[in-house]
Amino acid sequence: MARSRRGRIRDSILLGAAATLCSLLPTTTVAADPHPRQEVTVLTVNNGQEVLVELDGEGRAVRLACIQAPLAEQRPWAQNATDQLRRSLQPGNRVVLELRARDVYGRVVARLIKAGADVATPLLTQGAVFAYDGYLGQCNDLDYPRFEREAKAAQLGVWSVEGGLERPWNLIEASGGRLEP
Repeated sequence: MARSRRGRIRDSILLGAAATLCSLLPTTTVAADPHPRQEVTVLTVNNGQEVLVELDGEGRAVRLACIQAPLAEQRPWAQNATDQLRRSLQPGNRVVLELRARDVYGRVVARLIKAGADVATPLLTQGAVFAYDGYLGQCNDLDYPRFEREAKAAQLGVWSVEGGLERPWNLIEASGGRLEP
């Protein structure tokens, strides 16, 4: 049975009104996760800020985001940071990798989370490493500067040195890039 002209006009008006109403409703946009997460397996700790993990079936170097460990030349502080990270992360541990960036050396830059806890936090609170904000806003959501201030106030680790230990990034810059983080 054919619809009447009046019925078609009424349907068109209703459809137009519904479209207009829908366009006035607030919309929500689901933003892409700014820090995607993936579970990985720890293979080894390379130093106080770098961990080798199995990622998508391959061994990948992961630089811990938003921290800087003392350089190897800064003895005994570099070894202290490495030892502390090794006590926290054992080969075979499953951790969550929270991607933050890639660095100029091709490493994945990420937070590592073990059993719900950020593995960098104790490194900072005990003065084993420095908070490092060189990732252009990728660290703004973290309390790392506060943890560093607390360790500094308590003169822990690198902060037990009179005046504090020379910042690794200053040494790297002064070396003309010969030293690597």
